[in-house]
Amino acid sequence: MKAVWSILIVLALMGGAAAVGYFAGHRAAAPAPETSDSDDSIEPTPTVQTTPIRQGRVDRKIIAYGVVAARAGDESVLSVAFESRVKKILVAGGQHLDAATPVIELEPSSDTQLQMLQAKSALESANQDLQQTRRRFTDHLATNQDLLQSQQNLRQAELKYDSLQKAGGGGPVQLKAAGLVVHIDVQEGQVVPAGGSLMEITAGGRLQVRLGVEPSDAASLRTGDAVSLELVRADAPAVNGTIQMIAQRVNPDTRFTDVFVSLPSNSPLPLDVYIRGTVTLAGADGLIVPRSAVLPDDDGFSLFTVDQGKASERKVSIAAQDDQFMQISGDGVASGQMAVVVGNMELEDGMSVKIAGGRDESAATQPTTQEAAR
Repeated sequence: MKAVWSILIVLALMGGAAAVGYFAGHRAAAPAPETSDSDDSIEPTPTVQTTPIRQGRVDRKIIAYGVVAARAGDESVLSVAFESRVKKILVAGGQHLDAATPVIELEPSSDTQLQMLQAKSALESANQDLQQTRRRFTDHLATNQDLLQSQQNLRQAELKYDSLQKAGGGGPVQLKAAGLVVHIDVQEGQVVPAGGSLMEITAGGRLQVRLGVEPSDAASLRTGDAVSLELVRADAPAVNGTIQMIAQRVNPDTRFTDVFVSLPSNSPLPLDVYIRGTVTLAGADGLIVPRSAVLPDDDGFSLFTVDQGKASERKVSIAAQDDQFMQISGDGVASGQMAVVVGNMELEDGMSVKIAGGRDESAATQPTTQEAAR
């Protein structure tokens, strides 16, 4: 019995020693964990792309919107001197009239017909009164003054009747015109007061574009500047126009300055269509960079340049810009410096950087940017 217990004790001691050896060896083989001190000692080095700052020019574009309208000074208003009723409209707005064409038929209103009857009656009465005065004058019952007064009354009655008759107050009248129908102000059956506008017609059929320009931009425009005109929301070729007049006041309805642009005689632009006009103003020479190089900040704008592997932040101001480039100026900014165009949003002043495939974006496409004459 004692021998059995001795054997069990020996086996237990051998198993415990084996377990201790296993755990000790496993712990020794496990890699030591990295410390946070080693992570802090590694500084990230961002990779950026650069392009050289160069000397050049950015043309300024002024974009404004407006409509095609009749040329100023060519418009005339059709009207009649008596109250009338519109019998029939014979043309449509925007229609070209090559010759003197009937445009509208009118007939006297009820009040005008009454006036005609009154004028006719007054003429007949004045004629009878003159005849009676002449007989009385022959019988020495009337003076020269009485005869003169009767003659004047007859003359006035004749003038009033003839005026209404010639104006069309005596019956239907048909008005004619030549040019372009700009706007029709009445409808069939409508009663129009004496002198009221019936329709507007431009005699020569010439059109112009009226653009609404920001007052600050209008100050940069000059008469004779070329304007590229395009239909809004339509795929059509641009039409070239020329600034004819710049208003010297702000339109109270639109709060823009009206700029009138003349159109060529063969212009396909229809009346009242919406137009986008673009005026390109040549800029002055300066330093230019791609738009992606300039970043907004709390104090204005800045960009990063790279010199000997270090990023340098430089404050800049923008003199002009277009869809691709900006013309800049700032202390320490010079032609030939490498400006960061990709990856600049992650940079800080003095940070180490890597340049990957530096590229000259300024030489790619430059529709509105011109190289400075050297």
